[in-house]
Amino acid sequence: MSKPTSTAMNIAIYGAGSTGCYLAAELLVAKQNVTVICRERIKQVIIDNGGIAISNYQGANHSVMPSNIITDLTQLDPLTGQPPCFDLVFVTLKCHQLDSNYSDLFNITHANSSIIFMQNGLGSFDNAHQQLPQRQIYQGITPFNVLQLANGRFHKGTEGCFILPSINKTQLIATAMGNNNVPCTLVDDMAAVINGKLLLNLNNALNVICDLPIQAQLKQRPFRLLLAQAMQEWLDICHKTQRPLMQFTQVAPRWLPLILRLPNGLFNIVAKSMLAIDPHARSSMWEDIQAKRLTEIDYLNGAVVKLGVQCHIATPVNGLIYQAIKQLEQGEKININDLTTRLTVPKKKI
Repeated sequence: MSKPTSTAMNIAIYGAGSTGCYLAAELLVAKQNVTVICRERIKQVIIDNGGIAISNYQGANHSVMPSNIITDLTQLDPLTGQPPCFDLVFVTLKCHQLDSNYSDLFNITHANSSIIFMQNGLGSFDNAHQQLPQRQIYQGITPFNVLQLANGRFHKGTEGCFILPSINKTQLIATAMGNNNVPCTLVDDMAAVINGKLLLNLNNALNVICDLPIQAQLKQRPFRLLLAQAMQEWLDICHKTQRPLMQFTQVAPRWLPLILRLPNGLFNIVAKSMLAIDPHARSSMWEDIQAKRLTEIDYLNGAVVKLGVQCHIATPVNGLIYQAIKQLEQGEKININDLTTRLTVPKKKI
């Protein structure tokens, strides 16, 4: 078990689920002082398994115990007799959960605290400045998939590392993480990161509808053609509105739809790195649907549809994917073949 350094800042992971526990574990490996704020279910998983166990598709494994686990923020800190307060808070809630938690985030921070929102997609951060006017708030991104497996293990199934805003606090963390072989990436232009990540996240919902591991899904050309069309719609919007996109793959974003459309044999050669993921990896949205939870579809494919209307770019594929996930959230069944038959070749402008 890693012990926090005596000079480590007081860090909280607020709303820790699969991704939050993975982030907490990496920070603990880097000897940071980390409190996990989570539901009772997650706390019990951590306690029952003697810590947070994480693994990845490359074979790495760690098990670490948080400095503290909190499920009730009304309880006073047993050491100080005061409500808990943190220098740095990572918010790992789902996008649609943010609005009901801003008061908690204000109460557990102080004037010099930094709050980093780790939500993917577009739109969830829009109200943050208004709701937390006296706090330093930023955005970060998780560019990989994490699923909770048996025995409280949180497994990273695809490549990437946490992407954080480059500020004084994260620069200290990045150094500590790098020294302990759990690197993160710091960036100044988070808008480009979010736009680029959304391009990849458009597969989250398709992965749910296909009901296959991501690797198996990508090996089937009909599913790749759907993804290629969904991505092209977002690329058309970004081109028209001059939105920057960070490159997450070995090729520039604009080439991804072309590569996805390749015949299977050629795709397996050209996209070898794209397929170098855990064969069991699925999207976190798939996990949400399995658990009968609301998804973040409004901030992913739904956001593309909304922006498409605003800038007069047709988004039929993202629209049908959005509708399909909404049906799944209501407990209805979706057939991927039904979805493909409803699609026609989209026009770029309406």
